[in-house]
Amino acid sequence: MPTARILVVGLFVVIIAILSGVVQDVRDAQAIPAFARKYDFACNVCHVPGFPKLNDFGNVFRDQGYQLGTDGDVPTFEALGKGFWPVSFRTTVGYQVADTRFNGQSLTSSGFGFTGLDVLSFGTLARNFSFGIVYTPGLKEAGFGTGSSLTDNNLESAFVRVMNLERFLGGAENTYLMNLKVGKFELDLPFSEKRAPTLNTPYLIYHFTPFGTINPFGLGDNQPGIELTGIKRTDLTGGYFRYSLGGYSTNGGSFATDAGGIGRSMYFYGHVTQSFGGYGIVAGQRIGAFVLAGNAPTQCPAFTAGGPVGAGSTCDGTGTGTQGEPFRRVGVDASLTYGGQWNLFGTWMFANDSSKLISAVPAQNAHWNGGFIELNYNPIQLPKWLFIYRYDWITNTQQGDPAVPGNVLNEQGHTIMARYYIHQSTRTDLALHAEYNSSKIGGGGVTGNAYTQTTLVGFDFAF
Repeated sequence: MPTARILVVGLFVVIIAILSGVVQDVRDAQAIPAFARKYDFACNVCHVPGFPKLNDFGNVFRDQGYQLGTDGDVPTFEALGKGFWPVSFRTTVGYQVADTRFNGQSLTSSGFGFTGLDVLSFGTLARNFSFGIVYTPGLKEAGFGTGSSLTDNNLESAFVRVMNLERFLGGAENTYLMNLKVGKFELDLPFSEKRAPTLNTPYLIYHFTPFGTINPFGLGDNQPGIELTGIKRTDLTGGYFRYSLGGYSTNGGSFATDAGGIGRSMYFYGHVTQSFGGYGIVAGQRIGAFVLAGNAPTQCPAFTAGGPVGAGSTCDGTGTGTQGEPFRRVGVDASLTYGGQWNLFGTWMFANDSSKLISAVPAQNAHWNGGFIELNYNPIQLPKWLFIYRYDWITNTQQGDPAVPGNVLNEQGHTIMARYYIHQSTRTDLALHAEYNSSKIGGGGVTGNAYTQTTLVGFDFAF
């Protein structure tokens, strides 16, 4: 690593060391600003040990539609301060280094910059009616080569959620067995990518697509649809039973896109978990299973002149795709805790995409599997620190194009993160963040493997 970059990274290390020693008099951390301003929560009520990862209580609070079951849930509650506004902003500023090696050549880029800006608003519209909005304004000059930098404005998430539908069927109040969400939002994934403290590297299985696919689906992308969820405390296990079942639109819900002109189709996703001795993030253990099944559109509406996607066709946006081919995702997940400071979790998933979703001729079904294992450590002796190691992998067991070598796009990744929470209050949150990632992507016997390394050091803050 050149001397200049060593000095920059070293400077951040020194800053972290100094602050960890002199900022001990900062008052106890408070929660993420939007809900902290409303409830005056301490940070460790909802987070591990600070934003964005939720602890057991924070997950239940989210599952219950951001409600505690008190008068304070209602936005017109008299005790709410006039200065309360359920909106927060978040971004990360710092220094990033990215190195890529491929076919004997290397490319290195580095510099200061910031990730994309998130404008978040979550809360309640009325008793048992909650909402969420995430807006990411266009930030063409964000600077970082990875992360959430965007070039276009995007309403990333917008939903309304109706809680406690069972009360209309004669059930008890505040049992949260039937809750309906409509809009665009993150699926009930085994582990939320939006709540992951790591910033530089997404979970590979949430965004992987097989070689030559024309299916734009990404498991980690926010999806437009409708979702029925429920949560129930199970006295026998001392934990929680949770379920989600939803129907969603593929391809972001658009009738046509610039990349091939594919239209809408539908898929269904379900996830079930059972925990023991807690929610399974700080206390107790959790197991789960999920399945996704549906069709992805492959052809323009019949009344247009376009042909199948991949043949240079375009759609005029006046109808949905007339054909859809199946794709499947099936997986299991688990989360283990120890001593209130260790959390080991992970998931494994098998995927199958129809041969009709592969652009090659001839083509066959694409089969692949993958997953991740992540260890989080929040030491009792160092309560403001969070350490993370994660291993991601993708293995293609059958390429959609029979001519493509089996290891093409196989990937392995390692991520290490250290995060120190400098200050959190009912108005602001500030953390020092250092993260390193390395990955190897298979390229076959002709092109060889690609290797990447990315380092990010900076300040992550919300207000």
